[in-house]
Amino acid sequence: MIDDDAWYHAIMISERQTLQTARATMAAAETYGLDSPVGQRLAKTAAYLERVSLDIMESANRWRTLLT
Repeated sequence: MIDDDAWYHAIMISERQTLQTARATMAAAETYGLDSPVGQRLAKTAAYLERVSLDIMESANRWRTLLT
């Protein structure tokens, strides 16, 4: 039997990994320099990944009761 919260936990694990990717991307941006074109592109990507991740986690928490 699959736990009622299986989908919730799967989403949360995925989003934590995406958030870690966002942080690694920002670290790479800083390494290249936030003034450089590569650094700016990486910083924008990191911000995008972070915001989308946080939105998905918030939504998963908000709608978690639908699974029970």
